[in-house]
Amino acid sequence: MFERNAKLINRKFYQYLIPSILTIFAMQFASLLDGIIVGNLLGGQALTATGLVMPILYIIQMPGFALGVGGSIVVGNLLGKRDLAKANKAFSACIIYGMLVSIALAALAPLISGPIASLFSSDENIVELGRQYIFIYLVTDPLITIALLLASFMAVDNNPRLSSIAYILGNVIKIGSMFLFIQVFNMGLYGAALSTGFGFFIGILVVVFYIKSNKRLLKFTLKIKGTFKDLKESIKASSVTAINMVLTAIQMTIVNVILGKVITTDSDLLIFGLLANMVFAFDLLVGGVQGVIPTICTILYGEKDYYSLKDIVRKIFLINLGISLVLTALILIVPNVYASIYNYEETNKEILDRAYMLIRVYVIGFTFYELNKFIISYYPALEKNIPAHVNVVLRDAVIVLPLTIVLLYTHGLFGYVIAQVITEVASVILSYIFIFIYGKKCNQGEGLFLLQKDNFISYDVSVDNDIKNAGIISSEITEFALKNKIDNRDAQIVGLAAEEIIANIIHYGYKNKHQNFIDVNLKIDNDLMLLRIRDDGLPFDPTKYEFDDDEAYTTSGIKMIEKLTDKMTYMRILSMNNTIFEIKINNIANE
Repeated sequence: MFERNAKLINRKFYQYLIPSILTIFAMQFASLLDGIIVGNLLGGQALTATGLVMPILYIIQMPGFALGVGGSIVVGNLLGKRDLAKANKAFSACIIYGMLVSIALAALAPLISGPIASLFSSDENIVELGRQYIFIYLVTDPLITIALLLASFMAVDNNPRLSSIAYILGNVIKIGSMFLFIQVFNMGLYGAALSTGFGFFIGILVVVFYIKSNKRLLKFTLKIKGTFKDLKESIKASSVTAINMVLTAIQMTIVNVILGKVITTDSDLLIFGLLANMVFAFDLLVGGVQGVIPTICTILYGEKDYYSLKDIVRKIFLINLGISLVLTALILIVPNVYASIYNYEETNKEILDRAYMLIRVYVIGFTFYELNKFIISYYPALEKNIPAHVNVVLRDAVIVLPLTIVLLYTHGLFGYVIAQVITEVASVILSYIFIFIYGKKCNQGEGLFLLQKDNFISYDVSVDNDIKNAGIISSEITEFALKNKIDNRDAQIVGLAAEEIIANIIHYGYKNKHQNFIDVNLKIDNDLMLLRIRDDGLPFDPTKYEFDDDEAYTTSGIKMIEKLTDKMTYMRILSMNNTIFEIKINNIANE
């Protein structure tokens, strides 16, 4: 008797993991260099201005980033449910409305840039520099939005490498053009901001390869009328990301204003810079792992493949936790190494010891920070936003704001550090307490990951690509169906369908002679049998197969089983062939 294993889906996980890690690395590394370049080429006031208006940039990028995340969750779930028509509508609606919002923001740029910048400072020079930065970001927002949206959808639509290339190329061009615009064309902060839009513009040129890709499923339809209905689910899925971005922007604004009043010494300002950049170090190494959630977990959840989903989620969770703990331990042991990365030098031993103490305390919260990010990423992928909303509100408003304000005024920079650590730890603990209660009381699933039990009668196995397994699986499925009171004719049909497709995969699907695995799942649900066969061999759509009388039985039999079964569908999802047969159960065998 065969058993299910996760070897096939694990292979897909690592194929998607590497592009995701490279994407996050490119984004975070470019963000690090962005500040370094502005500070070195344009001076301290320019760096201060960009730091102060950073919360506004979150809001400007929200149409592309939030809709990209939410839209890819909805599309991934729909692809998993094999509903390509609805997936296309959701994809198109996100593109249309994301662009409409970003174009509206760009049109308002001349009117709102100055007033927004004046909120953050009373210094005329800093206000003017902030206005320049915001103005260009608003003007180029349509380019940023379309790039973020397309990159998100490419990842979920069988093209994670192209998505990664778009991000990497965009950020490389961004850094290169920043030197050009600032040093050669002497454009100041206009040039620094323009480099972001220019980088995204070059990055989206990758979409040409996506359009030509034979792996692509999603199709864009330019139809505005009636598309808002198709956007509702994407807005709902985007709400966690959007609320998180808005609350983060509000929190940063309030804290930045208070920090400017409370922290007055140059030494504490430098230490704060070290602490603020610590998030980049963690997201650089951990963020890419969580980036797999919208691309793989959404599809597996849509397919109701809870076995694979649980295995992948457990892996993501443990890798996140492991990397975070190792990085935390390293910084705790050698905070001087971390400080030296930013060229931090201090001759006063008392100040130096204080800096290392604050770094050690601050880093304690970052493992919990990554666990909070997991909550925000994972539960919306399961169409369960409530746990993520609870976490976001707790972390970004209820706990952090009053705690930070009080401790900043009473204990200065040390109070700020303590407030951040307490916020991360308390948010995780309270969120997971809520998740367990929510799962039980609201019947939303079990355990940490809130996964439902599969209530269907199910035969679920994995087999390697040995031709003898086709016959063995056929016999086992037939026997399984008969044991569950399926009529002999229907049981024989489903067994034959499994044998035909598995034999075809083994004969033609793999060019190498290495061991490969095929997942076979049969579900019996009232009056319907649903047989799904999944493999990562060469793309092959049996529904479009043209029968040739001279071909071998392993392929010519496909037409026969297509006639015997009630429905045969195919989709290439996660770069895997998914062939699904539906057989209506007309007769139940007598007991």
